[in-house]
Amino acid sequence: MKPIDRRSFLKALGVVAGGLAVRPALASSLGGLPTLGGVSRRSRLQGPGSRLFLVHTDLHNHSLISGDALGAPDQSLHDIHARGIDVACMTEHAVSGLGHGQFDCPTWHKGDCRFVEGINQNDWDAMAKIADAAYHPGQFVSFRAFEYSTPTVGHINVWFSHDFTDPAHEFALATPRAISEMWRVFPQSKPIADQFKNAPDTALISPFYDWLSQAPGSLPFGGGNDSIAAFNHPGYFGTFQDYMYHSKAAQRMVLIEAFNPIDSDPDYFWYGSDRGLPNPFNACFNAGWRVGFHGVSDEHSGVYGQKGKGRGGLWVASMTRDSIRHAMESRRTFATLEPALRLDATANGVPMGSSMPVAPRSMSVKLDIDRGPAWAGKPLVVEVVGPGSSGPKLLDKKHVTVPHATQPVISFTVKPQGPWLFLRMIDPERPSHPLAKAPFKNGGAFAYASPWFFDRS
Repeated sequence: MKPIDRRSFLKALGVVAGGLAVRPALASSLGGLPTLGGVSRRSRLQGPGSRLFLVHTDLHNHSLISGDALGAPDQSLHDIHARGIDVACMTEHAVSGLGHGQFDCPTWHKGDCRFVEGINQNDWDAMAKIADAAYHPGQFVSFRAFEYSTPTVGHINVWFSHDFTDPAHEFALATPRAISEMWRVFPQSKPIADQFKNAPDTALISPFYDWLSQAPGSLPFGGGNDSIAAFNHPGYFGTFQDYMYHSKAAQRMVLIEAFNPIDSDPDYFWYGSDRGLPNPFNACFNAGWRVGFHGVSDEHSGVYGQKGKGRGGLWVASMTRDSIRHAMESRRTFATLEPALRLDATANGVPMGSSMPVAPRSMSVKLDIDRGPAWAGKPLVVEVVGPGSSGPKLLDKKHVTVPHATQPVISFTVKPQGPWLFLRMIDPERPSHPLAKAPFKNGGAFAYASPWFFDRS
């Protein structure tokens, strides 16, 4: 029988649902792919005394350690850096390997038992050494992470943690509904699987959130309150129990993926809308989560930093792990499909990703966007998106033009309607998403600016 990789295995359970290019210091302009010209890393919205500058991130990738991916673990981070990414980490799958040692999965190669086990303790230790070897403050920042990978609840990246955990130890792996989908991997089991097709999904997200809220070393499975985390490809392997809010875990959850090219569909604004799934951003923010946007490659092919795949933008004070973490926690982030894009936004002087005590009646938005000389004068559409009951609401639609370096930044006024709003950047020359509907059918999205949140609207 042909070996089944772990991604196919989890998909079935999911309710269908070159060497390092060393630089003496970080370049003053964004490079991206080798064919692209540089764009300044400095925001035009910041004063001359600001220390912040822009770095591009790819915080979700996989290697042979994950079991369903290619890519040499000790070469992957160097390859990502060589493709113009400033900050990256490998987020290998955690499935059931907590407490297991080298005896279970002795080698890094596709197949074996890794598609079920994911990382074990030996892998976790090795991942720290690999990330440390690639880390060069001032040039390239890497750190250890893992992806909490469930069949039906959802996937979550966890960065900077001392411990790791997995769904097998947090009541989120083997469930009745998961059994109902086993026939997709093992067709001969369909008569048995059919008996479970109407079973409830008993997998829970709360045990993981409890783990995320506990101190490292806590009994019985450790804890992750030394970490920060993100919602991955929201909806693809579940909706995190309908984005159930957990006040303690909310202190650790800082990002959500807006672009992830899994199944060749990077834009998650429309994910699952053809199957009645809620818009993930509207549902997540309405549930109370205050997370910023980022984009990722989620690479499994072993070819990293490919054109057209997601990446994130992060405004940082220095190229160190501490500064990168602080910037992620600030949520002054954006998601993009453009390798050398610079994007920054403020509302009434408050940076994107921030919270405000009260939603003002109107907000003066300033938008700094640059993609090099070829984009100067390019027409764009900025969708101002706010909360709705059954889906996000288009609060406004701004037709703008990318300014030349000597022209003022883009500015316009918006009126909040509810506890949050964000900016969705549309290129009219890109085709609209196949599932796009009016009033959001204005072209293809290429970037998201992190939301502004309001304590009272």
